[in-house]
Amino acid sequence: MSSRSYYSVLQVETSASEAEIKRAYRTLAMKYHPDKNPEGAEMFKEISHAYETLSDPQRRAAYDQYGESGGRHEGPSMEDMFGSMFGGHPSRDPSRNPRAELHPLSVTLEDLFRGKKMRLKLERSIPCSHCKGLGGKRSVLKGCAPCGGLGYINSLRQMGPGMFMPQRSVCQSCQGSGKVIPEKNKCKRCKGLRVKTEADTVEIKIDPGMSDRQKVVLKGKGDQAPGEEAQDLVFVLEQKAHATFVRIGDDLVAEAEIDLAEALCGFSRVMLHDLKGRPLLVTHQTGVIRPGEVLCIHGEGMPRERRPGDRGDLLVKLHIKFPENRWTPSPALRAMLPATKRRPADEGAEAAAEMVSGRAITASEFASRTSQSSQSRNARADHDEDMFDDYGDGYADYSHSAPDCQQQ
Repeated sequence: MSSRSYYSVLQVETSASEAEIKRAYRTLAMKYHPDKNPEGAEMFKEISHAYETLSDPQRRAAYDQYGESGGRHEGPSMEDMFGSMFGGHPSRDPSRNPRAELHPLSVTLEDLFRGKKMRLKLERSIPCSHCKGLGGKRSVLKGCAPCGGLGYINSLRQMGPGMFMPQRSVCQSCQGSGKVIPEKNKCKRCKGLRVKTEADTVEIKIDPGMSDRQKVVLKGKGDQAPGEEAQDLVFVLEQKAHATFVRIGDDLVAEAEIDLAEALCGFSRVMLHDLKGRPLLVTHQTGVIRPGEVLCIHGEGMPRERRPGDRGDLLVKLHIKFPENRWTPSPALRAMLPATKRRPADEGAEAAAEMVSGRAITASEFASRTSQSSQSRNARADHDEDMFDDYGDGYADYSHSAPDCQQQ
């Protein structure tokens, strides 16, 4: 399974809606389905696995908080469940397993492009060395009555009508130690808390090509409770928005403006600077660029993780700047342009035609007009349905008012 996040696999943002995730999955599934693309079988499995988790709200929430292990449903074994319900001891104590301590880490797109090493100073809890994590002298320790010296309390949580799930919680009386200490005998260093705070410095390595929401795990660098393994320290990368580029998978997307002359005749100029600050001389000399087209620059996207020499593409959305409305082309320019394929109207047809003039409107104005028209039609349709709901039942009482449809 890839180390990329599920969001990167489906090429969506972490804030994507269910509909956006579903649409992205369908698009990628059609592209990599083994029936159509035999070489895409592994990618298809990866896409399906990511969608299986992100399409389920509960599993998605667990994945966002705990990572890939949280996206899978892993509950207690049947042995543990029945052992807790009937007073036995579980086969394993989940409180003894190392847990993960999650922290967000803000990074730039440049950090993810070039890679980076960061040193952070932090404080963490470790067992008190003076009392060896006991909280006081061993001779004065007494077993905790509420939990029976176990450090945890078993209980049943109702999941539904007649359905109960055994659960375990830390005993609040002894804070999970199973022992209580008289106030006068508590350790002078930790005040009976059994742990102390120490300063530590950790190094975080961000590899080139890592993704937003990807996790960097530092084993055993988190807090440690007495008698337990130290928690893992997990940093969740949170990429800041970039002023020029938008990342989609391993590709980068940018926008640029060109003149009409450049769209017709080509161009060669520094159009962008990459994430290292290197100027990119973009050249396009063959073919006419049409509105809405995208220039694909191979190998200038993000590096692929663990394969920094292999990079995605840079996709440049080109916006053509047309002349102002008052601009009038010269006869010489008209002569250089390709001749029109439209035949001029004959004198008779021209005389019979009604002369009208047009005004060019922007795409946003067109979208606004069509949106208003659609809303108006929907409002009328809703009104007609309300009228039918109010008076439609009257057809049953007044048969002469009901429409009679006869076949010829």
